[in-house]
Amino acid sequence: MAKAKKSTIKFQKNHLKGAIEKRRQKQKATQIYKKRNPKKFGRGAQGSQDGSSGGGDEEENGNNEGETEKQDSGDEKTKDMGVDEFFNNDLDSDDEEPESDNEDFAGIDTIVEEDDGSDADLPPKKQTAAEKKKQAAKEEAAQKIQLDALKEKDPEFYKYLQENDSELLDFDGEMEDLVSDEEDDEAEDGDEDMEDDEDEEMEEVKPTKKSKKADEPVEEESMDGIPLVTKDMVATWQSALVEKHSLRSLRRLLLAFRAGAHLHDAEDDRTYAYKINSPIVFNKLVVTCLKHVIPTFDHHLPPQTTGNGKPKPVNSGSKYTTLQPLIKSFLQNTLFLLKELTDQDMIYFVVRESEKAIRYLVGFPKIAKDLLKHLLFLWSSASDRVRIISFLTIRTMCLQLGSSYLDLALKGVYLTFVRFAKTTTMHTLPNLHLMQNCVAQLYGMDFDRSYQHGFVYVRQLAIHLRNAVLVKTKESFKAVYNWQYLHCLGLWAQVVSTHALTSAGQPTALHTLIYPLVQVSLGALRLIPTSTYFPLRFQIVRNLIQVVENTGTFIPLAPFLFEVLEGGEMKRAGRKGTLKPLEWDLGFKCSKDYKGSRVYQDGVGEQVYELMTEYYSLFSTSISFPELVIPAIVQLKRFIKKSSLVKLTKQFAGLVEKLEQNARFIEQERAKADFSPSDAAGVSSFLRHQDKEKTPLGSYWKGVKRSVMAKRKMIEEARKDRAERETKDASTPSSGRNNKDDDEEEDDEESMDEDDLEEIEDDYSE
Repeated sequence: MAKAKKSTIKFQKNHLKGAIEKRRQKQKATQIYKKRNPKKFGRGAQGSQDGSSGGGDEEENGNNEGETEKQDSGDEKTKDMGVDEFFNNDLDSDDEEPESDNEDFAGIDTIVEEDDGSDADLPPKKQTAAEKKKQAAKEEAAQKIQLDALKEKDPEFYKYLQENDSELLDFDGEMEDLVSDEEDDEAEDGDEDMEDDEDEEMEEVKPTKKSKKADEPVEEESMDGIPLVTKDMVATWQSALVEKHSLRSLRRLLLAFRAGAHLHDAEDDRTYAYKINSPIVFNKLVVTCLKHVIPTFDHHLPPQTTGNGKPKPVNSGSKYTTLQPLIKSFLQNTLFLLKELTDQDMIYFVVRESEKAIRYLVGFPKIAKDLLKHLLFLWSSASDRVRIISFLTIRTMCLQLGSSYLDLALKGVYLTFVRFAKTTTMHTLPNLHLMQNCVAQLYGMDFDRSYQHGFVYVRQLAIHLRNAVLVKTKESFKAVYNWQYLHCLGLWAQVVSTHALTSAGQPTALHTLIYPLVQVSLGALRLIPTSTYFPLRFQIVRNLIQVVENTGTFIPLAPFLFEVLEGGEMKRAGRKGTLKPLEWDLGFKCSKDYKGSRVYQDGVGEQVYELMTEYYSLFSTSISFPELVIPAIVQLKRFIKKSSLVKLTKQFAGLVEKLEQNARFIEQERAKADFSPSDAAGVSSFLRHQDKEKTPLGSYWKGVKRSVMAKRKMIEEARKDRAERETKDASTPSSGRNNKDDDEEEDDEESMDEDDLEEIEDDYSE
């Protein structure tokens, strides 16, 4: 005996009993319908209903009784059979009513049949005209039974169909497949194991020709007999959706939409109900579907709320059961179309319109996860407007689909950001800033869940830092000193700065991440304390200044700036040259050409001056400011006395003057205070409402900040001009050499030489 397939075993376990019961009920209902309609099914059905009226009738009745006894004996045998014996005896082939190869959904189905796949390997049997007619009659009988069930379960919906879409209740034999049975089982069971199985979809049956009504468009047929979609057909479907919310037109529109979505799929060899051969028709069909299908679904399934005022899930009620195949078909084909598109404007339109269908994803977790994955891809690789609309759609999914999707989104946006942050250039830096802002916004939706994710990721950064401190190898240092690690520190600094406190000033769950983040940041700053990595030091200090400004947490950053001024790089005479100024936000280490140069000294001095001014301006209204700035005044005066950098010494002299003026201002205000230093409430309320920009140091930093922002604006404009020139020169032979030089500079930036390692070992030995 051959080993059963995995799908067969799973069907036996989960669906066999229900499938047998449904088939028996369906067979019994068909027989009852035959008895009630003797004119359609011949004299035998009438004889079985009216009893014996003659010899012929008695003989037929006798035959029917014999068949009934035979069927009963067969049922008794099946009760004693095992599951394997059941399939080996091919019991399904004995049913009077053969299973259809596709789902018959005419907008009124309330029962979704399940396919056990037992006849999947058998070749299709050729049917005669009489057999096809008999099968169509049986299918019509099944539709009638389902319609009666709908009438009993939801009389209001049945009445609506009679008034607004009566043509949908006419049985015309049109059999069209919208979704595969296998994927329906996955959505209903929620079994993750089914994701590894291959998706199998049944081929569509070509729609049969039937009499057309006056208001229906005439379908033109192509050479192979498949109707062609025309602009008039799409316009008629659109009119029916807008005016009547017709489910019949909706079904036909979705069948055409599926054919259009798979129009350029080379690996797809299936036959669809419609064919499209015009790009104009294709565009009109896509626009019509995306604009009018969701309003039609919303009309039949309006948003509802529970007793607590919370939104009620859409996947409940008989109406949803009726519309479920249509909804799934629309979502699947929209996602498939989105993956195939390359035009950014078209992608933007599809993502924007599909955002309206987010609430219908609650019943299809596999489609929702696949959509989330593709939206993350667009968020990290598309144009700016597509990035933004993709992120907004992700945020809508988190709001409407529950906390489980929020966890997936929080993890997805962080890992996507890390992958994108592997390199930093003037082209990728604006996108990194945009993505960083988006991640920080998403982590503010649920503070408790965001803390759980943040704790794990900050801990990962700490583990990398600990390995680098303990092992002290080139590989361990490179695990910390790279763009991904540096951007992650900046990301978490922004997340904590934005959401550590509520609008009322109360700490949130993310407030507890400040201490571990500061420890990891300072540890990374001190890992290689050489002049080569001053750019990295300045970026980390700038991140922590942001935390100080937004959370009010005191972080001692001044010593790390004093260390730069006391280093050998600022004491020795700088080497003159023609190097261009260093771009501090595009590198975390300086190249060998810049080390010891006058350009590098001036740049380091300007960075220390800006950061120190900004840092102390944050405490310009603090009651402890006079004592806080004493070390800074001493260190700066010492540097001014010994340094030969004229421009830098003038800047620091002005900073010292403003520090002393602000200290005197705070002392005068403290003299007016009527509380003692032990009064914590009075100390915390000291100059709380005083504007920092109106203090001597605050107003001084305002002017410095204005000049810094003007300088950054000039640098950004220069980068845009350089990017345009590179785009124009991309086709020239010299462009390949420039790209090679850029790669060499990038490799040099990420590598470490022996001198760096010697300096590291000397620092740790001290």
